[in-house]
Amino acid sequence: MKGTGLARLLIGRGAAFGDLFNDGKIDVVVNQLEGPPALMRDVSDDKNHWMGLKLVGGAKGPRDAVGATVYLTAGGMRQRGDVLSGGSYSSSNDPRVHFGLGSATSIETVEIHWPSGAVEKIALPSVDRFFTVEEGKGVVASVYDVKTK
Repeated sequence: MKGTGLARLLIGRGAAFGDLFNDGKIDVVVNQLEGPPALMRDVSDDKNHWMGLKLVGGAKGPRDAVGATVYLTAGGMRQRGDVLSGGSYSSSNDPRVHFGLGSATSIETVEIHWPSGAVEKIALPSVDRFFTVEEGKGVVASVYDVKTK
């Protein structure tokens, strides 16, 4: 794509994926061998819905919730998201779990399987935003509750 970051020739040694601007779009940062990191921001004008979760583990599991699995159903489609650590060489991806919802405007079910072995079902009141979920407490107040736009 001429005139975009995709047209640049980079000597990359790792890439990290995540929603850097909390807008539901996955961006990419490429670590260059002989230069500063390159940001490829998703600026598409799609109108699809999304949902993101920042998980915080409880006393019996890792605080970063690495190893947690989330099952989310929206628009009749069930999806799975995992909290992972790491990424590619010298890179670490966004640890938040992200779900693309297409045209669905509500979440039917969310089930979290925590590394401690606990299973928790939560209700989410809206889409197109991040929520923080703490093991055993459900949705908790967080920085994502403040509108920045």
